[in-house]
Amino acid sequence: MKFHCSHFRAGVGLTMLLAVLGLVLGSLPGLIRLGPLSVALLLGLFWRMLMHVPAHQHVGIGFSAKQVLRAGIVLFGVRLNFELIAHSGYKIVILDLIVVVFGLGFITWLGKRAGLQGQLPLLLAVGSSICGASAVAATAPVIRARESEIALAIPLCSVFGTMAALGLTFAQTFLHLAPQTYGILTGSTLHEVAQVVAAASAVPGALQTGTMVKLLRVLLLIPVVLVLGQFFQQKDSHAVSIQKPWFVGGFFLMGLINTALLFWLPQLHVLWLRLDQEILTVANFLMAMAMAGLGLQVDIASLRSQGIMAIRVAIVGWGALFVVAATVMYLLSL
Repeated sequence: MKFHCSHFRAGVGLTMLLAVLGLVLGSLPGLIRLGPLSVALLLGLFWRMLMHVPAHQHVGIGFSAKQVLRAGIVLFGVRLNFELIAHSGYKIVILDLIVVVFGLGFITWLGKRAGLQGQLPLLLAVGSSICGASAVAATAPVIRARESEIALAIPLCSVFGTMAALGLTFAQTFLHLAPQTYGILTGSTLHEVAQVVAAASAVPGALQTGTMVKLLRVLLLIPVVLVLGQFFQQKDSHAVSIQKPWFVGGFFLMGLINTALLFWLPQLHVLWLRLDQEILTVANFLMAMAMAGLGLQVDIASLRSQGIMAIRVAIVGWGALFVVAATVMYLLSL
């Protein structure tokens, strides 16, 4: 059993160490906007650049980058509250569907047109359209994305999502949008749940609306990953390494359990929300381990070849997505 192998444990232990450092450093004022997952990934990259990673540790590192990643995604399902999503209304459903479908199609097309190789265009599209780093991490296994592509997509989604959140917060001081309108705008355009919370919290009355709209986009991760998994399974029918997205079912099941407990046991609402936070803490640690593992496996030279163009695609793609979301909101009178 590889679990009893000291080399395997050393590889896993290294990712655990970098995950702890990522969580600590990611909470510091200068890095909190970047997020612990991106920090852990960058630490993995820097460790590979500056330190020697023995070949025998790669099995443990790969375990963290793949199996531990899936466990973290399953636990992230506690973010879902289907009761809250059910109250969103058909206009919000239409808005989020258009944003996700447009983002997936346009940003993927834009990336390929710009010359980005492999699955990087699709990863940028998924991250921008659905839920940032979590969406990239969940999608990467089923589309057979390379570590270098993931290592570019995740920090870009974190950085530009943070910049967008700060930009929207600043713009609101001049636009003076109604709280509901501002909440819908943040929830339908920003990359990460944390970015929506940060931006929407700046306007009293916008947080619940923004969170509701964002959670619906997170929910759309499930059908997107399933469809992409089926598509790539058929496309590469002779390949044996296509990953079955079983973890998406776990993500959905965790959301159902969370919703059922919040709905059927209202007297334990506060207790369960507190437990949700504990589960999210574990999920964040597991995902940080996975990000560190990915960083430790990346060939730095492969990042340089596509880095600048990927930045341009991320900026232009999100800008187009924002314009579409604002236009749909206007047409639907949201």
